[in-house]
Amino acid sequence: MSTLNPRDLIARSLGHMVDFGRTYGRALPEELARWHCYTLDGGHSILVVLDDGHLGDQPSREQIEDQLVAAPVKTVERTGWRLLDGFVVCKLPYDPDLGLVVPEGDEEYGEGAGDSEPPAAEPTMHALAVGEPYPHRVPWTDGQAETRITEHGVDFLLPLSRPTESEVHAFGKGNAEFALYPDDQFLLLLYRFSNPKNSRNPAASGPGISWSDAAWEYHRQAQGTMPPNPPRTPGGTFPIQLILIDADTNVVKALRLIAPTVDFADAVRAAVARQAGHAPAFPQTMEKIRALYARYPQSADLLPLCEARFEALRDGTAR
Repeated sequence: MSTLNPRDLIARSLGHMVDFGRTYGRALPEELARWHCYTLDGGHSILVVLDDGHLGDQPSREQIEDQLVAAPVKTVERTGWRLLDGFVVCKLPYDPDLGLVVPEGDEEYGEGAGDSEPPAAEPTMHALAVGEPYPHRVPWTDGQAETRITEHGVDFLLPLSRPTESEVHAFGKGNAEFALYPDDQFLLLLYRFSNPKNSRNPAASGPGISWSDAAWEYHRQAQGTMPPNPPRTPGGTFPIQLILIDADTNVVKALRLIAPTVDFADAVRAAVARQAGHAPAFPQTMEKIRALYARYPQSADLLPLCEARFEALRDGTAR
C-alpha cells in the first residue's frame, strides 16, 4: 500500500465537518493519536475502519477507505481495536438508517475533554439531552422556528406540537436543507427536513418536515443577551445546532450538529454584517416581512429568490 497519511485521509473522509487544531485532554495510545480528529457533530473522535464482519483479512485499500467512520474516543477505547496496515479497525454497531450507534455519554466536546479552547467557544449541545426538558421554558408556537446567530455558530430551534416519529427522524437523521433570503433589516432562513426514500426503517420512510421559514433580525437579537456577531472567520464553516422541541411538553425530541458549506457560511456572515450597517426600524421591518409573505404565501415560492442554499446529508456531508 502507498504511504499512509492520517491527516489527509481525515480531511478527505470528513471534509468540512472536521475542525483541525484541537487536542485531546489526555494522552492517547500512539496508534489512536494518529487518527484523532474533532468533528462538529461528534466532538473528539478516532477515524476508524468499521469492521462489520465482511472486511476480511486482506481487504483492498479502497475497501478499507469505504469503511472509514469517525467514532468517539471513549467508544473506541471501550470496544477495543486492532491495527491493519496502519489503520485502526474497530467492531462497532452500525445501523444503515441511523449510522453509528454511540452509547450515551461517549461523545466529548471541548469543555468535557479538557480542550485548551475556552468553554464559551463550544456548542451547547452537551448541555442538552433528548428526552429531557429544554432548559428555558417559553410559550412555544407550533412550527415557529427560532434562530440565534453568534460568533460561535447558529442555534436553530424548531418547536412542533407532538411531532410524529417520521418528523423526529427526518430532523435528527434525514437530509436537512437550508436556504437564505437576506434583506437590509432581516433575513429569512428557509428549511426542510426529509427522510430517505426506500428505507427499511418505517420511521425513516414517512413524510418529514416540508419547506418553511424563520425570520431573523439583527437588531431584535441585539436587544437580548446574545450579541449577534458574525460566526467565526470568513472562508470557513461553523456549527449549526439543530434542536427539535415538543411545543406542548417542552421536551427535547432531537438534537443534531451540522456544518454548512463555506459559500452558505459566508452568505450568513454577509447578511449579518448587512443588517448591522443599518439602524433599527422594527415597525418598517415587520411591514416588509408581511408584504413578502403576502406576495409569496408558500415558503417554497421564495427559493428562487434565495442567495445561498445547502443540504446536509444524513451521512454527515453537505452540498
